[in-house]
Amino acid sequence: MRYPLFALLICFLISCGDDCPDGSQDCGPETMVDLAELRQNIAIHLTSNLIVPAYQELSEKAVVLNQAASTFSADSNDENLAALRTAHQTFWNCWQKTSLYYFGPIINNGLRATINTYPADEDKIETNIATGVYELGSLGNQDAEGLPALDYILNNVEEITPLDEFTQERLSYISALTNEMLDQVQNAEEDWNNGSFVNNFTGTDATGTDVGSALGLMINGVDLHFQRFVRDGKVAIPAGIRSAGVTRPQSVEVRYGKYSTSLLLTSLKAYQDYFNGISVTRNNGPSILEYLRQINQPVLANQIDNNFTVLIDKVELLDASIAEQIEIDNEALIEVFLSMQDLVAIFKSDMASVMGISITNQDNDGD
Repeated sequence: MRYPLFALLICFLISCGDDCPDGSQDCGPETMVDLAELRQNIAIHLTSNLIVPAYQELSEKAVVLNQAASTFSADSNDENLAALRTAHQTFWNCWQKTSLYYFGPIINNGLRATINTYPADEDKIETNIATGVYELGSLGNQDAEGLPALDYILNNVEEITPLDEFTQERLSYISALTNEMLDQVQNAEEDWNNGSFVNNFTGTDATGTDVGSALGLMINGVDLHFQRFVRDGKVAIPAGIRSAGVTRPQSVEVRYGKYSTSLLLTSLKAYQDYFNGISVTRNNGPSILEYLRQINQPVLANQIDNNFTVLIDKVELLDASIAEQIEIDNEALIEVFLSMQDLVAIFKSDMASVMGISITNQDNDGD
């Protein structure tokens, strides 16, 4: 009798093992996966089909921006200014789809500080232009370079200077800004294509769940970037939630171009694709949400995806300019913040916990 009982026990253990990825019980042992291998496949798919293409696009747009700056410098007419503004906006939008991968080359190259430190320091920018003495890439010039500095120079032009007063010093500063961004983007792109980081990130040595593993870097990068640069930088600080209750519309992204809501939407949609493993060509691959389903967390995976959808729907109702939205109805922006806060809580507690990931970012934000 022991052998039939033993066989029965084995069948019972198989039938009561991990749920299917979709949350059902109607699947056999062939659905079991090697989680270490899945973690590696997620890193490989993320690198090959989301991150590298994102950097390639960013690099291409940086070239276009740099060329548009050169053209405008050579002939400062209305048509070339419009083209430069368009290239600037396109690059800024593309940056949103790259900046969320907050680990490795983006940190090692100081890319964020070079490209998107805001609000810009207008006085410092004007001093740099007037004196011609500045060091781009230095700590002291972070708020006088990159996309926000160009936003001030290009999109505030009607208020600060007529078109025919674009002096050579001003044109030289525009060229210096675009040259610096192009160099930094190309350096980061090269690191993702041929640097040592990517080999470690996608290799078998990074398939665990420790802080230095690929999954550990992904989840910590999600947590830090989303709460500090998306939730706080784009929404909470301007709305007064992170600024002692005092609204700060002057601190929004794209203060002068007035398309900050569009950049926020692009960022959130890129996040949703990131979690779902949806590539730039709209193909699915191994993903963080798939991993959650494989470890019997289908409800959590669906909750994350659904929360992003709800959040995106709220943002789509905002004014094109977050600064204008603050003046029209700041409560709508606070509702956006609360939805973002829900996601942060999920990232830092539920998701990190079930994955066995230690969150190293320690913001005192009351999450």
